[in-house]
Amino acid sequence: MEKTKKGLGDRFTLRDGLWLGFCATFIVIARAALRFKLSIPGHSQFFTMFFMLLGRAVVKRNGAAAFIGLVAGVLSLMLGMGRGGPLVIVRYMISGLVIDLAFTLHPRIAESYLLCVLVGGLAAGIRVVVLVVVEIIVGMDTVLVIQHAVLASFMNVAFGALGSLMVPPVVRRLKAGGLVS
Repeated sequence: MEKTKKGLGDRFTLRDGLWLGFCATFIVIARAALRFKLSIPGHSQFFTMFFMLLGRAVVKRNGAAAFIGLVAGVLSLMLGMGRGGPLVIVRYMISGLVIDLAFTLHPRIAESYLLCVLVGGLAAGIRVVVLVVVEIIVGMDTVLVIQHAVLASFMNVAFGALGSLMVPPVVRRLKAGGLVS
């Protein structure tokens, strides 16, 4: 009997991969469209959390949101969007891993407004960990690191929660149209 190796390509179907790729691309497109300076930190989390949660809700496989984060991070890095170089990939993936973990614990998150807000806010807020680690390594004053982390995480959580509020009605419409099982 012949053993076959399971790789990343065997994890998702073509349909799943296309859906996840489109969600990741839309994250980058929305970020590029909102590139103008709003002077509001965290505003890009609105569409990031929407597309990550929507992608994970449609593709019901572990690692789907992390895959969206990986693709969005690589695209952002290639296009020179964001600060931090390769850490952009880590920031997107850490949010995806939080979403995947939440869907593992409760698979029907996308049907509840409250759960979507909680998961979207948490996934958007966890990105501040990368920011704090970099600022500590650089040697910033601890008080400044804490102040910056509190402001950044509050705004990320607020915009992430608002963006995730759009997921339940979109998932309901997709189910009603027969596009999602």
